[in-house]
Amino acid sequence: MSESACVPELLRGVWQRRWIEYADGSRDDTSIVVWMQFESHMVDVRFAADHVELAARGSLDACDRDDLVRLASTDSSSGFTTCTPLAERNGVRTATAEWFSEPGIAVQPQTLFPEAGLLEWNEDGSVMIERAPSGAYVEEWHRVPETSGDVRRHRSTAPGYELFCIGPVVVEVIDRRRYLAPFAQKVPGTSSPPEGRLADMIRRCDDLVAARAVLDCEFSLAYEQHGEYAITASTHPWRIGQTLTMDQF
Repeated sequence: MSESACVPELLRGVWQRRWIEYADGSRDDTSIVVWMQFESHMVDVRFAADHVELAARGSLDACDRDDLVRLASTDSSSGFTTCTPLAERNGVRTATAEWFSEPGIAVQPQTLFPEAGLLEWNEDGSVMIERAPSGAYVEEWHRVPETSGDVRRHRSTAPGYELFCIGPVVVEVIDRRRYLAPFAQKVPGTSSPPEGRLADMIRRCDDLVAARAVLDCEFSLAYEQHGEYAITASTHPWRIGQTLTMDQF
């Protein structure tokens, strides 16, 4: 698949998830989940609602192992999207999308849901339903106002750094990939980051210094307010309330 392939115009913009329901009937409607989609680039940020409680830690250095395991639940990632052309079935517009984090930045070594997503839109395109072909989940997404126009900007100003902006929404991404290679070398017979979830990696770290380094990857979500971009959610929750500088644009 080609990274340069463009996704349908209907998919471009910023989408906020209202809820996800899993195959076992459980439902999550409290996590903060935002998907920013460009012509091909994308960034997807996911924060558990209770992570804000860890803002008082002030930094990774003040987090104990239990704190780090909690923070490691995020599935935030950047990369690119491929999508089939729009089709119409019984008056409903549909498409099938796939997401790739190489090249890109991902908090987790492995995604929980590697399959494609089956998408469908309501009549005016403001609500999108995403289904896993396996039936593993169903999600409802709503388009964020003022993000369907042409104000779309993405910039990677240095290795491991990305800044995404669509309308009033910004996501800043800072990678910690350099810390994963030494960790991988500690796993016999491997030369790449170990498989599994980030929380498992943190539990296996010999000490807190190594565990904190593994989690030193930031995805921060900000909204424009009175000409400034204030962070409202982050994989490092002590950044909430800080202001992003937009000099890079």
